[in-house]
Amino acid sequence: MLYRCEPSLEDIDAANQEIQKHERAVSAIQEHIATLLSDVQRLRREQQLHKEAIQRCMGVITLARRIPEELLSKIFEHCVQDGWTRAPIVVSHVCSAWRRAASAPRVWSHVYVNCDSPDTLGRTRFWLAMSRQAPLTVTVMAPWNPERQLAEVMDLLLLHAHRWRTLSIETGSISRVAHLLRRVARSLPSFPLLSQIGIRTIVNFDAVHDEGVSDVGEFTDAFSSNHAPNLSTVCYISNAAPLIPIFPTHIVELNLTIQESSFPRPLSSASLITVLEGVPALRILTLSMPLSYEHPFVPERDIARAITLPALESLTLYGPTDLNEFLPHLRTPALRRLHLRSLEDLGYRQQPIAPSLLQFLSSAHDTDDTLPALPDSDLNPDPRTAPLIELLELHDIDLSPEAFAACFAALPQLRELRLHESSIRDATVRLLCAPAGLCPRLARLDLRWCGLLSGRVLVELVRGRNVVDSSPSALPAADPITEVAVINCCFVGEKDVLDLATLTACRVVMRGADDYCWARDCCVNARYRMRLRLKHLTKFSAEERLRMRLIV
Repeated sequence: MLYRCEPSLEDIDAANQEIQKHERAVSAIQEHIATLLSDVQRLRREQQLHKEAIQRCMGVITLARRIPEELLSKIFEHCVQDGWTRAPIVVSHVCSAWRRAASAPRVWSHVYVNCDSPDTLGRTRFWLAMSRQAPLTVTVMAPWNPERQLAEVMDLLLLHAHRWRTLSIETGSISRVAHLLRRVARSLPSFPLLSQIGIRTIVNFDAVHDEGVSDVGEFTDAFSSNHAPNLSTVCYISNAAPLIPIFPTHIVELNLTIQESSFPRPLSSASLITVLEGVPALRILTLSMPLSYEHPFVPERDIARAITLPALESLTLYGPTDLNEFLPHLRTPALRRLHLRSLEDLGYRQQPIAPSLLQFLSSAHDTDDTLPALPDSDLNPDPRTAPLIELLELHDIDLSPEAFAACFAALPQLRELRLHESSIRDATVRLLCAPAGLCPRLARLDLRWCGLLSGRVLVELVRGRNVVDSSPSALPAADPITEVAVINCCFVGEKDVLDLATLTACRVVMRGADDYCWARDCCVNARYRMRLRLKHLTKFSAEERLRMRLIV
């Protein structure tokens, strides 16, 4: 309050008394606040005690504690399989229950030996002791460590060779692989459980690093059928294709991957034929060749030279377009699945592929090498030697309409067709239409990035295959189409997809974990699938949605 005149003594005395009154009130309030804050802190401490008590009680009833010990051990085992090699050590420090679960032998059965780590020998000995008698999955990492240390570790592992289930060797020098396999061959152990071997190495082509070693001929001696009777699968990854047969003769699955390199040894059909001649019992063969290489792929000069793989059921070729010229040299009377995948997305038809593919189809059942080879100009395989192929995949590999027609005519037992980045046309698809269509056993179609194909012809194909003519003069009925996959085909509209879904199972999403396109991330189409769900599926009744077999 402001005074217009000088305050009197009485006014000053009254003001001082009022000030003292408010100061006492402020002090009292401050003391009350301090008391309340003290109470809040005390209550918060009590609250924290209750929370800690709750956590302790939750620890008693938590799912992690209530998981059966066997299931917990299985979880720990999966952690190791996913690459967490120290999982048994880490989880053992959590609690006594986890420590008991982690003590299961199978949790320690994945023996990961990094020869560059300190005390490799002691750690490996501890792991082997903890695994007791469980079958072993052994991984040996041997970059550039001394051979003496390698020998000590390998000798220790060989004492438990009867427990090996799988063996993986990864090293930057092929001479290290040869040294390890030579050690195995000399000890002559028995591998009754061994079923799979994987080798990843590099050929350096100089005497300093690899002592002139370029192939591991010791492979066959170390793991022959006498020593490893149950060995079935070999995965070999290197920057150089072997020049001699190096793989055990009794294996049934071979994955041969050649990585990009700039060394002088060329890739050739001759070396592949030589290698495959040593594994006549193969059932599954995968050949992966690099796109970037110092020299182009060298075809075999002798067009009549061939290798017969009588038991081969699945063949996958992945690499440059020239790799398909290797096909005519194969005789595979039992082949059921053929996967051809090109690294070259050329955007136009690769003309050299059609003659190679059709010549292969014409001679797949021909095991008599004296018969003349089909000329490149002939696009009509002999029906007497029609292969039993049930699945054909052409990934980034295209054919002309005439070659497609000849290919379909040569595959009467085809059950599934997969095309990726293909310019297949409507007229070619109409060749498959009932009642006299080609590939009468065809039941599954997987079409991706087929830019010239219309959706209406697919609807006609599926609808025509669903019609059964019961008249006496009718031709044998073709099998109905049980599934159609359509991904990123620009002339297949949403209405076509919905019409297909009313006739058969229609999928607009990739198959699953085995789908090759997952790794390439080329066929995700998440936005299209979301739009399809929001735009159309919400308009249908529950009964209509039940009748519609749309997989999104």
